Amino acid sequence: MAGYDSFADTYDHIIRKRLPINELSFQFILKQIDEIKGRKICDLGCGQGELSRRLIKCGGLVTGVDISQDLLRIARSYPDADAAHWVKDDAQSLQSVSENEYDFVVSSLMLMDLPDFQKVFDSSYRILKPKGKMIWVITHPCFQSPYSETTENGMRIIKKYAEQWWKSEGEGTIRGTLGAYHRPLEKYINSFISTGFRLLAMKELTIPKEVPLEGRQRTHHEIPPLIGVVGVKV
Repeated sequence: MAGYDSFADTYDHIIRKRLPINELSFQFILKQIDEIKGRKICDLGCGQGELSRRLIKCGGLVTGVDISQDLLRIARSYPDADAAHWVKDDAQSLQSVSENEYDFVVSSLMLMDLPDFQKVFDSSYRILKPKGKMIWVITHPCFQSPYSETTENGMRIIKKYAEQWWKSEGEGTIRGTLGAYHRPLEKYINSFISTGFRLLAMKELTIPKEVPLEGRQRTHHEIPPLIGVVGVKV
């Protein structure tokens, strides 16, 4: 995660471009929150604050948490940044965040960055109010993996399914620059449930066909690049 400091300005530029895959994650999270107005929301791995700002525009009371000082610097530089509470903290411990405080915890494309995602589930459970919800999105482990290839005719081939840290082949991309931890989907789901969350929904996310895509990204119309999960604290 510390690598985001040196990548912060490039990351901000990428998010500003509103790429379809990032928008897919943001829109899923926003659609899962009923009655955002007045709800206390903790945005874990908030980065440069795009999702936090959208939640605020909908009336949410938002705390944006990130371990990267440079990303938080950028988040604070946006207009009306004072509407959010920006906190430098590790999502695996959340020492700066009180227990039983939030109605929602959201996490967009962040869990793959961390060596111990179980600690994120633990800390999220701790800061949620009873019956509070956690909503998280990750790259789909079945299809976005070290062993996936796209053929010339647009078919996606998966040669192996194994846990490891890896970097994609994309140049200047987030995963191509900073890499990610690839884990089987069952590890995320079983860990989430064992923390104490009751699973409410799980959705494999594809990009609508009316959204233009290029190159290997065209497979995202048919094969879900992301998966979104919703659970409630019980």
